Amino acid sequence: MNIPIANIGSAKDNANSAIHNWYKFTAGFSYKLVDLIVDEIGEHPSCIFEPFAGCGTTLVAAQKREIQSVGNESQQLMCNIINAKLNWDVDSDRCQEYMRSVNDYVTRNVLSDDVLSEAHELLESLYDKETLKILYLIRNAIRLINDEKYELFLNLALSQTLHKSALHPIAVPYIVRSKTIVNSGDAWGKFSSIVNQMLSDLESMPHHNRYAKVFKADSRKKNINIDDCLCDLCITSPPYLNNLDYGEVSKVHTHFFEMTKDWHDITETVRKELVTGATTHYRDCDFDIDVFRNSEFATENKRLMKELEPRYMYLQKYSSERQGKKSFHILMMHYFEDMFYVLKEMRRVLKPKSRAYLILGDSAPYGAYIPTTQFLGDIALSVGFSEYRIDKIRSRGHRWKIKTRHNVELSENILQLS
Repeated sequence: MNIPIANIGSAKDNANSAIHNWYKFTAGFSYKLVDLIVDEIGEHPSCIFEPFAGCGTTLVAAQKREIQSVGNESQQLMCNIINAKLNWDVDSDRCQEYMRSVNDYVTRNVLSDDVLSEAHELLESLYDKETLKILYLIRNAIRLINDEKYELFLNLALSQTLHKSALHPIAVPYIVRSKTIVNSGDAWGKFSSIVNQMLSDLESMPHHNRYAKVFKADSRKKNINIDDCLCDLCITSPPYLNNLDYGEVSKVHTHFFEMTKDWHDITETVRKELVTGATTHYRDCDFDIDVFRNSEFATENKRLMKELEPRYMYLQKYSSERQGKKSFHILMMHYFEDMFYVLKEMRRVLKPKSRAYLILGDSAPYGAYIPTTQFLGDIALSVGFSEYRIDKIRSRGHRWKIKTRHNVELSENILQLS
């Protein structure tokens, strides 16, 4: 596959594309990949499947081209964001009426500090008092609208406002408290500006029809809302095996919108529905290698297990000697088992002889190289795909100069399944 786009494996292109840039999410991929694949196929697919809908890159790109698509997303916050990005029939005049009602509510209550009485301590550390008060008042006013489509739309604008009005950068995967945002604050001004820009973006769309569906669903399990053999193309970027936990950033939004209250909520309501990509997603004491050897994944991938077990033993020994003692050996096993079930679901949803494209990165925890892309290709064969090929996008990891990190050069790739 010819990949002429430099930033295909990053979200840089999305920052300058209407609708795609409605939510700040750096750990994504370029919407141009969807266009590239559809153009290469030569005809519009009947329906595209996206098992990791994320912030909706594949679904939005497909909708722009009037292609049907379906996606799974396990986090309610992200489902709300995706739905807001896919509702293009928002009426500008009606939205402005709602904005006036929100403004009236904020104006009536701005002199009271009651709204801050139950403010979350995390939010108190990220905003000055007046800014946080306005943010909470906007949130509460939106809740009174009682029109789901416009609530989603305005809440997405408010999500962007959380980033732009904060005292410190809220970036993936961490809150960068060592830096200060120069133009922080002015929550209402930024919120109004964002809403107006979003309305302008909608006016620029080639149509205002809905072509995509997103389900709050875990792609490791069968989604009964998606029929067998419904789709003839899959474009996705699964979680990487890189031990990055996006919980710190997620909690800013989920705490603010009162979906979670603390780390326990994050663990119980968010992490358990995610593919295992970080050592914070499981408890070491729950893993037994002997039990794992008899799992469906292990028995269906005996040849791969011969590759994984020596790495497991090495990482187990090395983790006990390293500061931090990260259990990468368990992470690796959980990750490939989880992706085994994702690939099974992908194979179920796709028609025979359909193609799937996965953007993936290899990894080397504690310097033990794991050819993630190749291993997932092998797993795909075990669930019914006929063949796979790997196209390298770029080298990665070579910029790290920290002595405690490995110096293994890694790659980011596109895994094509058929």
